Amino acid sequence: MGIILLSSSCQDYMDKKHENSDAFTKTKIEYLFAQGILKTIEMDYSDCYSYNFRLLSTYMQTAARREGKDRINVYEVKDDKTRWNNYYITRMSLLTEIENIYTTLNSAGQEEYRPYIEAGKILKAFNTSIATDFFGNMPYSEAFTARNPLYGGSVNFKPKYDDQKDIYYAILNDLKAASDYFKSASLNETEAQAAFPRQDILYKGNLTNWYKFANSLRLRYAMRISNVDPEKAKKVLSEITLTDLITTNQDNAVLLVDGSIYNFADKAIWRALKESHNKTNGYYAYAPELMTTMMKAANDPRMQVLFQPASDDEGKAYNNNQEIIPYPSSADAAIALLNGTTADKILHTYALYNTTTIRKNSKFPVGIAMTAAETYLCLAEAAARNLMTGNAEEFYNRSIILSVQNYYNYYVQSDSKETKVEAIASTDVSDATLLAWINSSSYRYSASRILEQIATQKWMHLNILQPYENWAEYRRTDLPVLLDDKEKGALLNKENMPVRFLYPSTEASMNTENYNQQSENNKTDAHLWWDIK
Repeated sequence: MGIILLSSSCQDYMDKKHENSDAFTKTKIEYLFAQGILKTIEMDYSDCYSYNFRLLSTYMQTAARREGKDRINVYEVKDDKTRWNNYYITRMSLLTEIENIYTTLNSAGQEEYRPYIEAGKILKAFNTSIATDFFGNMPYSEAFTARNPLYGGSVNFKPKYDDQKDIYYAILNDLKAASDYFKSASLNETEAQAAFPRQDILYKGNLTNWYKFANSLRLRYAMRISNVDPEKAKKVLSEITLTDLITTNQDNAVLLVDGSIYNFADKAIWRALKESHNKTNGYYAYAPELMTTMMKAANDPRMQVLFQPASDDEGKAYNNNQEIIPYPSSADAAIALLNGTTADKILHTYALYNTTTIRKNSKFPVGIAMTAAETYLCLAEAAARNLMTGNAEEFYNRSIILSVQNYYNYYVQSDSKETKVEAIASTDVSDATLLAWINSSSYRYSASRILEQIATQKWMHLNILQPYENWAEYRRTDLPVLLDDKEKGALLNKENMPVRFLYPSTEASMNTENYNQQSENNKTDAHLWWDIK
């Protein structure tokens, strides 16, 4: 029901008497587009601080939290975690407003603004997949009507809940339509299209990259539903070739902004990471045990750019030659550690996420939507499962190479000069060197274990930077096999981990009839449509 919060047709009289400073006034599509991209792809400070380091990173063991006591509360999801309004209002309102304005244009005007609409389909699909992966069935086809009266339409105060299958089919259709458009589209000299490169803060008007982004999301979502609906997945995959996809790090769908313009100190993962690892707010970003152990065993070059030795509250390592020692993942182990040593000794012992790469790097993306490494991991799984033709081993090896190079790019390009180590920055991460390393490491391709290997590499690559995708993929595959997280001997994770968030309480009171049809599955252990493992 969330979108109805935006306005009410019962307020007509008061709206005429009092200007609503929060409501949209007359504007142009291009003026809304940049903010629509930002609200879609940005992982803002609140999301990263509240849901990444304090929630999903614990579930996924992508970061380790110092405190073990009362960790059971982290696994007891009792509401929607504000994700309902995050979708219907924060992420989608600007994009749906663009569509509303578009309906008022004549045919020539609509053709002029077509790039914005087609890119908007891609952004909406991205947003919707995240939301339905939190909740499962939810209002979609009848939602987003709050501002319809301004454009000659009506409000639906009680939208039906669409099945998750139908939602996924709808976003796959939208992505196909956008892909078909961008495949041959070009920008002309009209005012709106001339403005598109300036307003396109993601790809600066490169329509080929929008084409690849659309198809890469189609690949991702085809694999998301592939366990429950393999025939649909195969059909989508049959329409995509390698040249249609994001296959280089230069084409990654990542949102880069100038740190000074974006307010480096107060936004995104930079502030969240800083506040998630200091004495004032607690310690939630230690190097996780399972991932670090795996990386050490493989001599993974990513480890030194993802993590760093024990450091002070400002992220400055106490001793650059110190070993990267992971913090234990289990609550009981954390409790025992805190009871057996001092907080200061812990701070001087255990590794954390790398300062140069992320924490003090204003060149780091404020949001990551899709990368070439993930593309190849999806292709590797599709080939390994005979959902499409291709060489699973080549795809798998290429994914690791691209992931390593991606993380090294972040480190090398970092403007955190005081913490950058030249020996790390100058590491040879050429294709040939990395391929030789993979084939001699514990990551070496194994046909008998390839699905586990792919899932593990995806978990490592998505990491804390794409937490919503990482949680969805873990629920889909149940891989990698995480360490037991126990408190007072009771297992908190694995089969006891939440697999969805709850609908907001307002749905039961304001959209009662439609909500009641879903209420039986409104519990945290009710698996989503595609989650059949």
